[in-house]
Amino acid sequence: MLKRLVFLALLVLAFPLFSCSSEPERITLIIAGGATGQELELTVAATQRFMAENPNVRVGVRPIPRNLDERLELYQQLLSQGSDQIDVLQIDIVWVGVLAQYGLDLKGLIPEEGIGKHFPSIIENNTVDGKLVGMPLFADAPSLFYRADLLKKYGFGAPPETWDELVEMSETIALGERKEGNFGFWGYAWQGVNDEALTCNALEWQYSGGGGSFLDAEGNPRLAGPESVEAFKKAASWVGSISPDRVVEFDEEDSRLMWQRGDAAFLRNWSYVYALAEKDSFLKERMGVAPLPAGLSGRAATLGGWELMVSRFSRYPKEAAALVRFMTSEAEQKHRAIEGSYNPTIRALYQDPQVIKAVPFFEGFEEVYKSLVVRPSTQTGAHYAEVSSIYSGAVHDILGGAEAETRLAQAEKDMAAVIQP
Repeated sequence: MLKRLVFLALLVLAFPLFSCSSEPERITLIIAGGATGQELELTVAATQRFMAENPNVRVGVRPIPRNLDERLELYQQLLSQGSDQIDVLQIDIVWVGVLAQYGLDLKGLIPEEGIGKHFPSIIENNTVDGKLVGMPLFADAPSLFYRADLLKKYGFGAPPETWDELVEMSETIALGERKEGNFGFWGYAWQGVNDEALTCNALEWQYSGGGGSFLDAEGNPRLAGPESVEAFKKAASWVGSISPDRVVEFDEEDSRLMWQRGDAAFLRNWSYVYALAEKDSFLKERMGVAPLPAGLSGRAATLGGWELMVSRFSRYPKEAAALVRFMTSEAEQKHRAIEGSYNPTIRALYQDPQVIKAVPFFEGFEEVYKSLVVRPSTQTGAHYAEVSSIYSGAVHDILGGAEAETRLAQAEKDMAAVIQP
């Protein structure tokens, strides 16, 4: 384990530093940002604009691993050692409780009117023991992306309303496409890799299937009920039928690339896919976007999102907070929405004509927001990553053929041991 942590720490330091200025500056800040979709290029562009307004500050952007578990492990490794190598960290919304002890309190460093523009529920999530340890960079809400041309071709007038309809359409379209010679065509692409991506998918299956969240209101593990068992068995039946066997190794980009190159009819993914598909001449006039299918209890879409946290070990906390304030501002969130179709966390932008023109399905986001389900990171606090790992590990085993009832019962015991040692 120690060797792996050392390797991962070295890996971070080995990543190229993306800088937008070759001239030496008095202050240098390092921001660790994601590289999924257009995240990296948009972050670099934002730092360019920040440096133009703050010529005494140089900002370097350090990309981090795509795998979410590895990314969190890297952060924990560096921060637990008191490292000042990264000033601003892009963190998952569910890592706030895990990393809160390492975050600077942004209250007082960011004006209240700026904080007040964001969705209150996200600000509340980012506040731990009275400290605002993260500012919202963008929200995330998954959707069902689909090939509208293929639905029309095979006689379907609308995207699937339920998971059963998704299976039916996937089977019909895949069979038809293979008969025409596209032997690598599949019905449905999603994220089955054993990390936080699978936790998000699994929570949607469990919740929409009537099983609720994997923790109940009292914080007790709840994932071995009959509704949950049935939901995970159904998902396991997709592997090798409407989805390729290797879907259990797919993250967001693997599944997007499969769908975007024309090898799948449907894709479950986050909003950023829309902007990339719009720039694809093949998909631009062939795609559609719809809510995720419903189960016995209706629709469920996992709330995602990314925050910016200032490390309390930063040598330049005021300047780092100024960078966070700039990157989470309304103007920068508008850039990110228009250029990359990343969900703003500022409500006013969902009525902005330029944003809606660029990303039409954002117009109905307020309605989608009502169906979002929240991962129990607040309940688990610093234990969330471990609890989520147990959850995704159990589901991943079921997708691979493990007996659902037995595996989920064991996962419940493992979760309880972490939450209530």
